[in-house]
Order: sequence, then C-alpha cells, then structure tokens
Amino acid sequence: MTTDHSIPAHDDAGPSRVLPRVAAALLAPLAAALVLAPSPALAHDALTGSSPEDGQTLDSVPEEVVLTFSNAPMEGGSGSAVVVTGPDEETTYEEGEPAFDGTDVSVGLSTLDQAGEYTIGFRVVSSDGHPIQDTLTFSVTEEAVAAAAPESVPEETAPDEAEEAGTEEEAAGEPAEEAPADEAPASEGVSPVALALLAVVAVGGIAAVVLVAVRMRKRPGAGGGADQK
Repeated sequence: MTTDHSIPAHDDAGPSRVLPRVAAALLAPLAAALVLAPSPALAHDALTGSSPEDGQTLDSVPEEVVLTFSNAPMEGGSGSAVVVTGPDEETTYEEGEPAFDGTDVSVGLSTLDQAGEYTIGFRVVSSDGHPIQDTLTFSVTEEAVAAAAPESVPEETAPDEAEEAGTEEEAAGEPAEEAPADEAPASEGVSPVALALLAVVAVGGIAAVVLVAVRMRKRPGAGGGADQK
C-alpha cells in the first residue's frame, strides 16, 4: 500500500512581506502631515520687536519708531501705515511715510511735547500678502518733555530779535533822514533871523530919510527962498 505524504504549501504572508506593509501604513499619515504642515516661509509674518519697546517708559524723547518683523513686509502701498498718538488721544506725531529696510519698518517723529502714554498703531502687508495690524504703547516722563522743550525756545524769541533788528535799522536811518533838514538852511543862503535884522535896518533907514526930508521942508530958509522966486 502506498502512503501519500502531502507537503504543506509555502505561506506567502510571511514576516518578510508583512513588515513592508506595516511600514507603508505608518509612513503614509506622516507624509501627509509633512505636506500639509505650513513651512516657515509660508507662515504669516509677526512682530518680533520694537523701539521703543511695548510698555516702556522713556527718560528721553525718541526721534523715531522702529518695528521689527519676522520677515520683510511688502514695501509701500496704501495698506501700510504707522500712526503715533499722544496722551490726549488726538495729536499725532509721525512724520512722513513709513520707511522699509529689510525686516524693519520705521517712521520719524516730531518733538513729543506731552508727558504720558503714547500709542503706536501700525498696519503692514505680510510677505505672503496678508495684513498685519496691532497697537503698542510707550510712556514719556515730564523730565524728558522738559529736556526737549528748550529746542523750541529760539523759534519763540525770533520775533523779538526781528523787532530789535528793526529798531537798530531805524536808529541807523535817523541821521540819513535828518540830513536834508540840515542842508535846507544852506540852500536858502540867509537864515530867518538875518532876514529879520535886515528888514529892521531897512525900515529904520527909510524912517530916517523921511524924518530928514520933513525937517528940511520946515526950515525958514527953505520957505523964503521959494517966495523970492
């Protein structure tokens, strides 16, 4: 009698083929996460620092405001602005348009003349095209404002200097105005006093002539001679 011995078939699902499938199943979600995750270049820009710093109290008046971002914002455009408002919440102190220098955006300031808290409001366009806007604050002490005040004193005294200059010009011009008056007597030749004396002498001479003529007519000899003729 013949006995058949069956040989078990080879299992194709051995460990050598299971491991690649498991690895593929684990790598697929990881690859998808890496693809969907935003890279730093695609992330929105963010403010990383400022001068003055947010909440800082200053003992000297700043001349500009500088904002620093994680990436360089888009330059210019109507969407960019930096506004600095004083403690009265009405007066603004920024001068000109914002200047872009890499990751820095700056704007100049006129002299801060109020003690208290100032507000920096800004809006820029991120490098990916999205707008960024926020507000910061800083404070200025009374000592800082007082130290900056003397810079405006020469402007206030300018009118006084102009008046002094005008007074000096008037004083310098007085001799020139009096000169024609001094020359007037020379052009007339004889002073009024001399003319009066001449008139008195002339009248006196005429009176003397008339008196002599009258006396001669009253002399006896003058009348007799006339009768003899």
